[in-house]
Amino acid sequence: MRKNVFCCLTVLLVSILVFVNVFLPVKAEDEEVYAEYTIEEGDFLSIVAMMFNTTVDDILAINNIPDVNAISIGTRVKIPTLAGVEGSIATRYINIGDTLDTLSILSGMEPAKLGEINTLVSPTELYIGSLLTTISNDRAKSITAVSNFENGDSILVKSAELGMSPAALQKINRAEGVWDFADSQVIFGKTSADSGVFETHSVAPFVNVIEIKQLPLTQGATHVIHVNGDTIENLSGSVGRYPLRFFRDTDSADWYAMLGIDAMETVGLEQINISGSNKYGDSFEMNQPIIIAAGIFSNEIVEGVDASTLEDETNAVDAATVKSLTQTSPVRSWGTMMSYPVDEPYIVSGFGSRRTYNNGTFHNYHSGIDFGVMTASNINIYAAADGTVLFAGELPIHGNYTVIDHGWGVYTSYSHQAQLLVSTGQEVKRGDTIGLIGSTGRSVGPHLHWEVIINSIYVNPATWLNTQFP
Repeated sequence: MRKNVFCCLTVLLVSILVFVNVFLPVKAEDEEVYAEYTIEEGDFLSIVAMMFNTTVDDILAINNIPDVNAISIGTRVKIPTLAGVEGSIATRYINIGDTLDTLSILSGMEPAKLGEINTLVSPTELYIGSLLTTISNDRAKSITAVSNFENGDSILVKSAELGMSPAALQKINRAEGVWDFADSQVIFGKTSADSGVFETHSVAPFVNVIEIKQLPLTQGATHVIHVNGDTIENLSGSVGRYPLRFFRDTDSADWYAMLGIDAMETVGLEQINISGSNKYGDSFEMNQPIIIAAGIFSNEIVEGVDASTLEDETNAVDAATVKSLTQTSPVRSWGTMMSYPVDEPYIVSGFGSRRTYNNGTFHNYHSGIDFGVMTASNINIYAAADGTVLFAGELPIHGNYTVIDHGWGVYTSYSHQAQLLVSTGQEVKRGDTIGLIGSTGRSVGPHLHWEVIINSIYVNPATWLNTQFP
């Protein structure tokens, strides 16, 4: 009897094992995992392949995708060159104060792995404006900056303040002990959705925020440097050859410097320097390398230009006039965006195009936007925002020319006018008629050449029509 029962149990066990092996899926031991990238609006698979040093064919093959037409927004694709790492790929630009250690904590990755997937030879290669790839696993904890370690703080006090155990605080911040926490160091932790926002400072105890809002720095683009601190009294700085002029925003703790990058600027590494002090005499200074990226511009041929306006002397007169316009209001008067300066905004030439005049060389670029005349009734020129007329007169290249100061080193200018309707020192409001479209100066037909100038640097005006600054 016992023998029969044993035989039956053996048969039953074998049957169960066969069922499990045949009908239940089992992950092969040699199945390799890959980090995955989610296709976003505007992504091209060729660009994604270039970002991760692979090919379109390899991406299609490893994902068993028949062709690129089968990929849509939201599709998750495995990246062949990121084998052995499981999680979702995200990208971000390096900002002021970022380090390999802080970025690895935020991403939940080890510094060595973060450096490996970004092909960093050294932590010093984390340049502001460079694109960093991170991989976060869904099982990883959500970590964020929650506080700062101040002089005199202890692990016990700081952990109690944040509602964490000392061991958890040390683990999240990858510290072996209190000696690993320095004065003003940013503290990371896990917070709930209703815990509020903590102010953190990485350069000085009295500086809560220091950041560049638009990255990377790009030829012909507008950028904003933002610093926040309750007791700050003065700030100064530079980006390469560009001085930074900081202005306080109406009795708040926010300070801003508007930065324009020349459309012909050399692409590559520069140095950003920011220093400041507070009302108690405390000071700080930071220096970091920063990337200046290339803009995308076209070539343009312009024929029929009056040769006298191409002479070096006439160029010098206009350039000297623009550079002399340094007076500016400490109050921002453009609101957040500019308005079109014409009734019917028909653009006939965009910003930054490399130009040749009368079959000359391409050593010029178009410093603004040209609006053509659609009908005889659309020749009015309007102020793009509130401000003060800083210049209204005639120049060899710009012709009848008006410059309006909108504060914080931001100006708009209006060239080639048939008639000036405002004078220097006059206050204007957005939409006020300030002139009539004409063809004076270096011009081959009636149009308005409209510019946005930041501290003597011409930037793309189109950005100011659809982007809020600061």
